[in-house]
Amino acid sequence: MARKSSKTAHVMNLLAGEEAESSKEEAARENLAARQTSDSTEIIRELTDSNQPPSPPTPISIIDMSSSAPDPVAELIREQLEEAEGVEDAPEPETPSLDQETEPDTPEISIPSFQYLNVMEHIVKNAVSEYMDKFDVCNCDRCTADVTALALSHMPPKYIVAENSTASPLLNFYSTRYSQQIVVELTKACSAVKENPHH
Repeated sequence: MARKSSKTAHVMNLLAGEEAESSKEEAARENLAARQTSDSTEIIRELTDSNQPPSPPTPISIIDMSSSAPDPVAELIREQLEEAEGVEDAPEPETPSLDQETEPDTPEISIPSFQYLNVMEHIVKNAVSEYMDKFDVCNCDRCTADVTALALSHMPPKYIVAENSTASPLLNFYSTRYSQQIVVELTKACSAVKENPHH
């Protein structure tokens, strides 16, 4: 394990909330210990060369980061949050008495705020009519479905999970990222469907 330098000890003491004087004293002690360690390398070699069993490892010191002194910044933030909660707390509505009729509890249907999307499918669906017009392919529903299916069959699926509000920007990002591949596959699909329409 690497030895803590005096800089490391100083930073650890600052984080632990100890005063600078004690960190200077500890740094001086560590420097002295380091000098003694370098002087005693021969003794260590002699001890390691002997057939004696190794000594148990020295205990590791644990630094407690929780200080008992109150943190003024934390106290200020806590007070502001408590004040904000007090302002936002509205009087609670009265609970209906047992004499009044209440509607049976209906389970609320939660609509997720996210969705999973096949990026390639959305991009191809948005671009298929443009390419079909460019290549004079029939725009009936069957030909549109054929071009879309043929193009998607030759592209790897790319699924993402996005929040409803961020889906559109992500689709724009991926449409520019995969635009070359989409153009190639839509061009091939339009040519194939134009040559062999299913109607």
